[in-house]
Amino acid sequence: MQLFILAVIIIAALGLFISGRLRVDLVGLMVLSALALSGLVSPQEALAGFSSPAVVTVWAMFILSAGLTRTGIAHQLGLPLQRFAKGSEAALIVALMVSASILSALINTVTVAAILLPATMELARRSGRPPSRLLMPLALGCLLGGPFTGISTPPNILATDALRNAGFAPFALLDFTPITAAIVVAGIIFVVLIGRRMLPNHAPGAENKGALGTSLGSSYEMDTHIFTIRIPQGSPLDGRTLAESRLGSALFLTVVALQRKKGALMLAPRPTDVLEAGDIIVVHGQPEQLQRFHGSQHLLVEPLNRLDALVCERMVIVQGRVAEKSSLLGLTLGQSGLRREHRVQVLALYSADGVEVGDPHRHRFAAGDRLVLQGEQTSLDDLVRQGVVGELRTDPGESRGLLNGKLHLSAVRVPEGSVLADRDLVESRLGNAFGLTVVSIVRRESMICMPLPHEKILVGDLLVLQGSQQDLEVLAGLQDLTIEKQDPGLLADLDSQQVTVTEVLLSPRTTLAGRTLADLMFRDQYGVSVLAIWRKGRAYRDGLQEIPLQFGDALLVYGPRSSLEAVARNPDFLVLDQAAAQAPRLERAPIAAGIMLAVILSAIFGFLPIAIAALTGSTLMVLMRCLSMEEAYRAIEWKVVFLIACMLPLGVAVENTGAAQLGAEALIAVIGDYGPRWVVAALFTITVLGTQVIPTAALVVLMAPVALTAAESLSISPHLLMMTVAMSASSSFASPLSHPAHLLVMGPGGYRFVDYMKLGVPLTLISLIVCVWLLPILFPA
Repeated sequence: MQLFILAVIIIAALGLFISGRLRVDLVGLMVLSALALSGLVSPQEALAGFSSPAVVTVWAMFILSAGLTRTGIAHQLGLPLQRFAKGSEAALIVALMVSASILSALINTVTVAAILLPATMELARRSGRPPSRLLMPLALGCLLGGPFTGISTPPNILATDALRNAGFAPFALLDFTPITAAIVVAGIIFVVLIGRRMLPNHAPGAENKGALGTSLGSSYEMDTHIFTIRIPQGSPLDGRTLAESRLGSALFLTVVALQRKKGALMLAPRPTDVLEAGDIIVVHGQPEQLQRFHGSQHLLVEPLNRLDALVCERMVIVQGRVAEKSSLLGLTLGQSGLRREHRVQVLALYSADGVEVGDPHRHRFAAGDRLVLQGEQTSLDDLVRQGVVGELRTDPGESRGLLNGKLHLSAVRVPEGSVLADRDLVESRLGNAFGLTVVSIVRRESMICMPLPHEKILVGDLLVLQGSQQDLEVLAGLQDLTIEKQDPGLLADLDSQQVTVTEVLLSPRTTLAGRTLADLMFRDQYGVSVLAIWRKGRAYRDGLQEIPLQFGDALLVYGPRSSLEAVARNPDFLVLDQAAAQAPRLERAPIAAGIMLAVILSAIFGFLPIAIAALTGSTLMVLMRCLSMEEAYRAIEWKVVFLIACMLPLGVAVENTGAAQLGAEALIAVIGDYGPRWVVAALFTITVLGTQVIPTAALVVLMAPVALTAAESLSISPHLLMMTVAMSASSSFASPLSHPAHLLVMGPGGYRFVDYMKLGVPLTLISLIVCVWLLPILFPA
């Protein structure tokens, strides 16, 4: 009866595992409950799995892996792969599989696949190959190298624990290394020489473009709005800061990266970074803005030809103070209407105590404020007459002294086809973008002094611009810029461990609706750039600083992850991708590496049991702030932990009921007379077939009693058969459902089920052949 009940439980569990109708951890809990309620195991045996050293080791290793990832060590280990981007496909695959195999020895296999996935996508872009040529070798490399050590995969941990519980000497940490190394070498040779021809050539889709080219990047059409421009030799922009270049204010372009002539790519440069001739600037925006602004298509610089003298005769510079009852009180410069209604230009603004106002456009006028005004005499006299300003002082020397030499004149002609033609002065943005004032327009034989903001600009007009020498030079410098040839790997370069792009929403409780990015000083306050605003199904890229924010707006932002952390903490915003708002703790990287090394060395030399070493190491990861306790909890794959803890009593039940003995006798009856190699082959085949439908942890628990009983009956090494079970459980290559690493690359690679079988079945046979040949040598019967 006990055997019948056990068979029903196992068959029901297998059916649920295969159907996938319930979560595997829930199935494990059901198995545990059924075993305890049926009396196949005692209450103590039912709950022993949760205190098992194997379970403790598994969840502790998840935390240790997270510590290596959170401190940036894992990412740094994948960077050398980029050196192979220009090599042959064979060299690329070898480098990728070797790297994945070695990393899988230290870090959870799924974590390694997740870490190397973006790097592999970048390799595919840089090498001009479809991702489908590289992603499956990546997954296979992770799976091949997973069993390298006794703590790198759950099957290895469980096999070691099964030996210990049966009274045998457990596997040492590196007992798995020789056989795994042989399988890795054989697998890589097969993939490079033969399997490479079985890899599909699926064209990459939108989901295959990396962090800046995912569905997020596709929605915002990032690939068509990222381009490069070069600072030419002799450019007036040479030596200017990014803020002074006015690329943003004039052309609505956001500088996302800066490539020095001889240096690394600077991601998310600061406004204070200085441009140099030969620099390549990576910008986001509308390419048409730059193209229309280029050279003769926009403005032609002409000599003044005494226009400066004529303008100075007509335009007077004076000083005035805001009167006690002035209509300006409490208004900003934009609200004052001085230019729009009175045809007067404010050249400088000083507070009542004589301090120059740094940002005149945000200043609200107060009584006693001193203004440096420019305009025709009649317009200035009207200001006094209306009580807007007090008595005017007309000492030109003193007024010009207050301007600190900021006034310069330049004449530009509006040619046919200019972007300014038939636009008014406000639309020209010469003032807002460059700080330049159109003090007069020479049209045919007449001169319009201090034209109104809505004066139309016509083809052939000569504009007399007034501003600082620097502003005039920047205007000339921007007209010399041209778009460089697009680098196909550009998007990949813009995402890194420190800098990324993500989407930010206004939170339901935001207080920012109706305010603009300029009002919020968003770039200065948060250190990230807004590339676009998504509103009602459309992405806006121009004039973002002046667009009032609305509920439902999504901001596409780019900048350092550390800055995004500050945005995420602000209750006014919701960062959609929380992982993007996590800067790696690079300063803790040496500590994390030291902790991991100490755990491995302790296990190798037997200073501590592996469960205690891993537990202590994971505790130190948190104590040394390599990751927080919350991050440690999130790092643990609780589904795997519960599955293992719940399934361990099944192995006890298989042994207690005599099922292990029956299985071993059946195995012996079929192949027992043919020697240890045939036993290894049969055990490997049964286990590897089971991995296609049963979680590997559950399968090892199920097969361990059978292997140990068979070893005792045949008087052969239990280590030989337990190693066979462990290695076969990790040889799940032929199905995308057999391991999460396969599922991880299935979408980005565009793989079908048959693609896995083409490469996985032969690779499984190779693993079988290597084990049958080598294991009896390493663990003599």
